[in-house]
Amino acid sequence: MKSMKSQYFSTVAGAFVIAGAVFGVNAGTANAASLDQFVTPSGNIGCLIGPAGAVCQIREHSYAMPQRPDSCHGNYGDVFAVQSGEAGRITCHTDAPVDFHSRTVGYGGQVREGNFVCTVSTQYVQCVDATSGHGFQLAREFYEVY
Repeated sequence: MKSMKSQYFSTVAGAFVIAGAVFGVNAGTANAASLDQFVTPSGNIGCLIGPAGAVCQIREHSYAMPQRPDSCHGNYGDVFAVQSGEAGRITCHTDAPVDFHSRTVGYGGQVREGNFVCTVSTQYVQCVDATSGHGFQLAREFYEVY
């Protein structure tokens, strides 16, 4: 069994691996000052947002799982991302990208980093690239990428 401290560092390391893939940063140079993490009041959705994109993970959901691409050999259907100039997408991952022990953003709250805005509502979390309009919505019952 992992200790709480090693689980935390494993989660943070996983976040930086996903951050590298989503945000185009080197995990060795990424730091907490350049990325902001938060969870919803329910604790079911956690997000990581930076100036180059946003990624959110959902713990429990009732939506139909999307078909896993043949190229994905990890988990699929619970992590969503948007980055500069690209449509929102579902990501393949092998580690937890989000620290669910992060600060809570209340319903009606927003987190903004660069052109990216994540809004927490009672119905869903929405993360959008304000420049392109691309993003995603994520809730226990549904998801949408655009």
